[in-house]
Parts: sequence; structure tokens; C-alpha cells
Amino acid sequence: MHDLSFRWPHPRFVTSLGPVSVRVHTGENVYGLDPDVLRVDRSGGTTTIVSEGLTWAGGEQRGPGSVLLRIVDDTDGLRVEVRAAHPDGIRCVAVVLHDQPTGDVTALREGDLPVPATGRVVTYPNGWFDLATPLLGLRRPDGDVTVARSLDGEVRSKRFAVVPHFDDPTVCDFELIADTDAARPGPEFEVPAWELRRADELASVLAAHTAHLREVHDLPSWAERSDVPAWLRRTALVVSLHGMHFTGKVFLDYDGMLDVLRRLADQIEPDRILAYLPGWEGRYYRWYGRFDVDERLGGAAGFHRLVDGAHELGARVMPMFGANVAARDLPGFETWAAPGQLLNPSGHTPIGSVDWDASRHFDHSWGALVNPSYEPWRRRIAEQINRLHHEYEFDGAFLDISAMYNNDPRGSTTEGLRALVDLIRAGSPDLLIAGEAWFDALGGIIPLVQAGHRDTVPTFHDQPDPELFTVSNRSFGHVCLGDPAHGSTGVHEAGWNAHWRLPVREGVLPTLTVVDDTLTAAPDRVALIVQDAQEYAAKYLS
Repeated sequence: MHDLSFRWPHPRFVTSLGPVSVRVHTGENVYGLDPDVLRVDRSGGTTTIVSEGLTWAGGEQRGPGSVLLRIVDDTDGLRVEVRAAHPDGIRCVAVVLHDQPTGDVTALREGDLPVPATGRVVTYPNGWFDLATPLLGLRRPDGDVTVARSLDGEVRSKRFAVVPHFDDPTVCDFELIADTDAARPGPEFEVPAWELRRADELASVLAAHTAHLREVHDLPSWAERSDVPAWLRRTALVVSLHGMHFTGKVFLDYDGMLDVLRRLADQIEPDRILAYLPGWEGRYYRWYGRFDVDERLGGAAGFHRLVDGAHELGARVMPMFGANVAARDLPGFETWAAPGQLLNPSGHTPIGSVDWDASRHFDHSWGALVNPSYEPWRRRIAEQINRLHHEYEFDGAFLDISAMYNNDPRGSTTEGLRALVDLIRAGSPDLLIAGEAWFDALGGIIPLVQAGHRDTVPTFHDQPDPELFTVSNRSFGHVCLGDPAHGSTGVHEAGWNAHWRLPVREGVLPTLTVVDDTLTAAPDRVALIVQDAQEYAAKYLS
């Protein structure tokens, strides 16, 4: 974590939880409240601070800009509201709670995490780990938790930073940073209110926050969702049937995938099975943006045999598609993708890629991230999915990296995803739409998602609050889940993963990864996952 190399004498304001200060960030610099022009008014439990000027250069210089800060302090904690203005435009605003005891951060999917002496930054929204919703707790030595949550009604990036003091790492500052929407730049920013409180347990705070989210994001209940087909309500086992690796290595062709389903049908009711197909379109990821069957895997006839054979058993089939990645060397890329390439708030394109071929350099550069808010891109993807669905009659479409969030000045990635899903459903209303990873605002867009992971260690969206996730959604194992025979992640770039089995909980569907000889090489471990699926069906399904 980077930090300033000097102490800035920001004006601080006393509250029941500790001193509070404010920083204002533009694209050019960082500013504080000018102590020489502050007006402070206290009325009951409310303190209103007005600064008609700002300082910069660590407080050495003065310049234009203003801040209105309102702190409501009562028995339930603090409510902090900020309105900031600067002629250069606001990028983000930080509210800082100072001089707190350093402890673990809590209320994350991956459980409590320690704060090293160098500090820790936790981000929202993150579909895979960190925060699925803008709420974080900081544990105290007495067992209480200082909890901060944003009351934003929109999807906008937040960062929670815990910064131990250099001269005494047992004491820290708790920073709450809210970004503006890069698609709506301006000289003023009304920061969504922050609520801070000290609690002896998280349950009541999580319940209040979940109630807020259900209202602002209009989250449906699982039982009433119209985008959940009846067959999914009977599904107890997701089988990840890995096709072709980026390098061209084939794990399972279409006939091999069908053979796996037939063998599993002897162990569990086949209508409980959803077959998920990563790498079904040929070299995994290499031709994202152009989806079709692959001749080496069996071509059109083989894919027909797979889907028809699965349906004869009673199983369902869900190929994988890319929601926001395209190969730059596909014909027409400059028209249907290039103008919609993802941008950072600065207006620059994010760069870098994963290591597909063990070259250890992490930049193949042939793939581009595309914002689904760009209409030609989402129309192209929706048309391919709908055409293939009508031709082969598979049951679901999995949208890779659907939880991608970026504060893109060209438009909201979340609303772009919603528009893409709506476009697919308009052409294929009976098709299940699933996706990768999850955060709160996605709950009403996609019903079924993959679990997350942190460096291949599974994380689960029903933690820390099952009520937020499981009431609306279900998850299954991430594509990086290892197969039970070898720990292979198949087409996924992780390569190997010791985690091959998921917990049995209502929000987490048992998942089996299959590559080559998995069923033959590890029948006992496969049987354990099938038993998990049978237990899941008995506990949670009709």
C-alpha cells in the first residue's frame, strides 16, 4: 500500500468514535480543509463544518474549493455526510476515522484478515474476494467491531484502508474512500452517506445493511424469480466438463463429455446434473468474441450428440461465453469492439493478461476488455448466443467475467451487463443466464453465479451474510476448482488447485471438475462429491 511520506495537519473533528477528517482528491492533486476559513456549528448531536477554501502541498498552500461536512453523532454511532467541490473536478473523497486500535478486518467473504504494519486496502465492488458490498469491520482488542458502511444506492467504487501509524503500528487510521462515477464527471460530489458504529456483533449491522440493499437494488427472492427455470430448482450437481486448453490440449471432446454424463447418471439422478462447458468452443479464450463449435472437439454433429444425449438422460447443458473479452485479431474488431474497449477513470485502457502458456510474462496482448455498455459489442455476443441456442438447444449460457467492474467514463459496466442479459433473454426467454462471481447489485441481474476465489482458495458469496446472497442467488464452483484426481484446473490458467470439494450449504451447489480420466483415476473422491449432491438435494430441493 502506498502512502504519503509526511504528516498532513488536516483539521480533525471530535466524535464518540474518535477524531474524523476529510481529504478531497482530484485528478491533479489532494486537498484538505483550510483551517483558517472553517465555520463549525454544533446543534445537539449534529456538527456542521463548512470550509470555503482548501489546502494543498501538505497544508503549505491554499487554493479554491469547498467542503460541507455534517456529522450526526448519536447512540447508534455516526452518520457522516460530505459535499465537496473543486474547479478541477472531484475524483474521490476520503473520510478518515483516526487513532483506532489496529486489528483484523472482518465481514469479508474470505473471513477475517490481518492488517500488516504496511496496512491493508479492501475494495468494493469485487466479485471474487474482498467486498461484495460496501461494508467492512475493524476488530478491536475488547472484542467489539468498528463497522463502516456506505449507504450508496448506486454501484460506485469504494476503498477501505486500514493504515497503521509508522511510529506505533498498534494504532491506525480507518479510511473510507468513495469514488465519483467517471461517466458523470463534475466539479461537485455529494458523497453517499457513511455510517460508522461500534458493535459487539455483526449480525444486526449486516441485517440493516441487507435490508438497505434489497430496497436500492430491488433484489428478488429465489423462490419468485422468473429467470430461474424449473429444472434449475432440481439441480444438485454442477459438472465442469473441460474442453480445449489455450495451448490446444484437449481434455474432453464432445463425445467424451457425454460419456462422463452417462457414467455419472449411474450414481445420481441425471436430471439433478447441470453440465458446464469451459473450453467448448476450441482454444480457451483465444477466439473470444467468435463463438462456435470446434472441429477437433467433434464439430456440429458432435455437439448435437452431446446436447441431445444429455437431454435424453435428463441432464442440462451450459456452454461458456465471454461477456467482455474479445480477440483483437478477429475480423471487424475495430467496429464492434474497439470503440467500446474498457477505460480507467483516467481515460486509459487497462493492460495486461493472465499467463496462458507458462511463459511467465503475463502479457499476451491479443485480448481486449470491452465494456458491455457498448451496444455493438453486446449485440454481437447476444446474437451469437441466441443463434447457437436455437441451433443446438442447450439450456444455459454462462457469461465469463460478468462481475467485472470498472469505473469507466464510457458507461457503467454493471448496467451494460444488465442490458446484455436483457438482450439475450429477449431472443431466448427460456435460456438460463449464469455468470462468474458476484457482488450485491448483480443479485437481480443473474440468478446463478460461480463462487469466487482468492489465489485459487475458494471464497463464497453467502459469507459473511447468507441472507444477502442465498435469499436471491445460488453459486457453484469456480472454473479454477481442481479436479479430484490430479488437482488440475483444466482449461483455467491456474494450472493446479488443491481445493476440489465445496461445502454443502443452500447457496453453494456441489461441483465436480472433470478432465480426461478424472472419474477413473479418483472414483472414491468423485463419489464423495456425488454424495454431497445427494445430501444437497435431500436438504434443499424437492
